Amino acid sequence: MTDRWQFDYAPPRSWEQFEELCADTFQDEFGDVSLVRNGRAGQRQHGVDIVARAGSLWPVGIQCKRKSVWPVKQVTCRELEEEVTKARDFEPPLRSFILVSSAPDDAALQERARELDEQHRKDGLFGVAVFGWGELVRRATRHGAVASKHFGVHARGEHAPLLRTWTAECHELLVEDRELDVEVKETIHDLIDNPRGRLAIRQRESEELLLRIKARQSEPDLSLDDREEILKMRGELKKLEDRERRSIAGLELLLRHDTLGEYVRLVWKEHAAFLVRSFVEQELDPGLSDVTGLEKIRIAPPDAAHDDTHAVFLPSSEIVAIQEHRRDLHRRYPKVDPDFVGELPDEVCFGRVLPALVRTILNRLDDGESLTRLVERGWLDTSAWRVSW
Repeated sequence: MTDRWQFDYAPPRSWEQFEELCADTFQDEFGDVSLVRNGRAGQRQHGVDIVARAGSLWPVGIQCKRKSVWPVKQVTCRELEEEVTKARDFEPPLRSFILVSSAPDDAALQERARELDEQHRKDGLFGVAVFGWGELVRRATRHGAVASKHFGVHARGEHAPLLRTWTAECHELLVEDRELDVEVKETIHDLIDNPRGRLAIRQRESEELLLRIKARQSEPDLSLDDREEILKMRGELKKLEDRERRSIAGLELLLRHDTLGEYVRLVWKEHAAFLVRSFVEQELDPGLSDVTGLEKIRIAPPDAAHDDTHAVFLPSSEIVAIQEHRRDLHRRYPKVDPDFVGELPDEVCFGRVLPALVRTILNRLDDGESLTRLVERGWLDTSAWRVSW
């Protein structure tokens, strides 16, 4: 008989949402606050998306396999066998492997999983299990915070689905321009429909470093040198995660705030993806503060005092482009004031100046000024910001 849970709760729309549901569920099931996500969709390591600890059992590898809801697609026994074969090459060697699917629970697949599990135990290999959608929902809804977050039930919090995850490597987003353009526009509409929805930035470096930390922490009889090395890695991880959090804060400002969101959706729609890419990649870049060989312009909010300006550093080629653009603008539209941010060349405006403007707003928020106060001061009206030399 079909499990009623499958009718009560539909599987998430995206692979990222499904992976987050799996991660949250098993984090609470296993009580593992340091559960590790292992790569991104299409680039899992040997069939493993999540690495977790279940009591003394580590590592437990979890694969999140999202299937289409209609027409219904099942995980086949052959797929399971292929994924188990891949998981045998995971390092460090797995102690247990769980394939979690958004497809309905399937008796034949469960039977094949039990056969593989029995054979593995005879061979001294990891255990094998399969959870379908009904079993995943059953486990997720045992944890109030997980159920509230993903299904909007129970009273512990508000429904806050993960709407979008962007992955980066070497501080560059791993998505093509056209796809990013569509994703940015979809995300704006998703945020309108789901005001509590969340965004995520994940760096491959932070995921890999977290896995290394977990592996080292699981080693027996750690020496002081080992513990100091782990502390050093944890410090590096915090720097990476701080940059991710800062990127998310800027994206939410750009895409969620009433004023900036409308700019991105309506006024800047042709440049929205370029703006998002520029901001995120600059924010993730540990070398952003190195301004060697760059030249400086200044931007100022509408209520700025004479000395309340903020530096933006550009290569000399972009300074030349600004000067040529200003001369052309003056020739074609002599009454237009060229000293507003919106009158800069598109490459400079969306690639350099608006990302710097968002960082300036974030800095003020970090310093304790409220967003409400910044709105009152006109700081969110980017068209009123001026440029000086």
